[in-house]
Amino acid sequence: MTSTKTLPRSLDLLDPRLRLICDAHLQAARVPGASIAVVAGDLGYQYSYGIKSILTGERVTAETSFNIGSCSKAFVSAAVASLVAAGEVSWDDPISRYVPEFRLYDPEVTRQVSLRDLSANRLGIPRAGLTEFGLDPALPAEFVFENLRHTPPIHPFRNRHTYVNAGHTANAVAVGRITSKGFIGALRARILEPLGMSGTSGGAAARTERADQAGWHCVADGEVVAIDTVFSDQYLGGGGMVVSGADALQWLRLHLGGGIVGGEQVISREALLETHTPQTAARSGKDILSLFHPEAHMGAYALGWAVTDLEGHPMVIHSGGDFGIAAMTLLFPKAGIGIASYCSTSGRGTIALPYALAACLLGLPTRDWKAYFEAASPTAAPTDETATREAPVDLSAYVGVYEHPADGPLVVENSAEVLRCCLNRGYRMAFTAVPAGEHRFAMRFDSPEWRGLMANVRPVLAFTMEEGRATKADWVVEPLHREFHRADPGSIT
Repeated sequence: MTSTKTLPRSLDLLDPRLRLICDAHLQAARVPGASIAVVAGDLGYQYSYGIKSILTGERVTAETSFNIGSCSKAFVSAAVASLVAAGEVSWDDPISRYVPEFRLYDPEVTRQVSLRDLSANRLGIPRAGLTEFGLDPALPAEFVFENLRHTPPIHPFRNRHTYVNAGHTANAVAVGRITSKGFIGALRARILEPLGMSGTSGGAAARTERADQAGWHCVADGEVVAIDTVFSDQYLGGGGMVVSGADALQWLRLHLGGGIVGGEQVISREALLETHTPQTAARSGKDILSLFHPEAHMGAYALGWAVTDLEGHPMVIHSGGDFGIAAMTLLFPKAGIGIASYCSTSGRGTIALPYALAACLLGLPTRDWKAYFEAASPTAAPTDETATREAPVDLSAYVGVYEHPADGPLVVENSAEVLRCCLNRGYRMAFTAVPAGEHRFAMRFDSPEWRGLMANVRPVLAFTMEEGRATKADWVVEPLHREFHRADPGSIT
């Protein structure tokens, strides 16, 4: 199959208001660089904004690749769909057939879990601790699969949407094993090469395969700072794909065209549209604000995509985020409009932009989308100065090592009037815990990555006491949560 890739047009040719919308939102969110891709009908438009990194000052181009975070999930479901169309697998095949390491809390549920369940986010387990987000990237995906058994469900299996990254990674691993090509190899052969998407890679391979990449940034303590880019296969599929703006146009065309791009049927229409079909119910305004905004009339999760509406217009959508990036992909199949927004910084301020672009293209009434999402989001977390700094009489009651079977040791040490803590299996998980109430401590991370992500939440370390000594540490960084129990000194490894 030959490549159907064409050069993008300037976004100004579609509507000169669009670039003004981009500039206003990106400047307000303090984004160093971005790539905005829009498909209207079969025509593709792209806008390169700013610089790749504040360290180099190089300009973003249409060929610059951006990490797209959880927008990667749709690449996994598309790869599975191509296998389904070829008769090589079924969505209802058990994951244990291909990834026997995948284990959940209930062995009977583990036996039943299918490829469909994983891409549909309907396992019923919560986002929890480091196994969901924040593990040392050197650990393999199989480590995560094994340790999911330590996360109890919060809803019955297949009952409703709960967001879990590891299930999508398990499907990516399954695709790689079924084809004997690895996930990226299979994706490239079946989808990327036919579409001419040479600016797309993912996981560890993206470190060397894509030289033209945007760096990662975050806003920490009021300043935009450059942070390390993470290349790992640990959550490849749940995240980890890197895509250029030019390639994003092909990706949008694929989905808007029912699997046909440039006259070529890359994936069968029926197989691809199954990935857009609701599989499990979600709550508008409650389950991931960027996917199911408060005024949406419905919310459901499909296969690597969310399905909802924008003021009555059916919308297929996914957002993506990591320490130093933010991405959004919006499809309006009836209107023939697709939007991809890739930004080189983390932060909720990037959510409003694709909605504002969509509203303009759909002719919706004028609205301040930035204010809309800010009003629906959590308020900013208090600074350390607002925490109660009256130290307990004896901080030594909290000192020790606490253990979780999946997330390993939480080491707590006394340091003057605060606690110094570290999650050894985590990625840059050292933090200070400042007294903030009875047996409660406000957490402040050392790394700018985590300080940037925690700007609008209230991370807390809460201890349970027995006979004047802490026996449990409850680590709460919404939506992540873990209970660590004081370890027997002889059991620490």
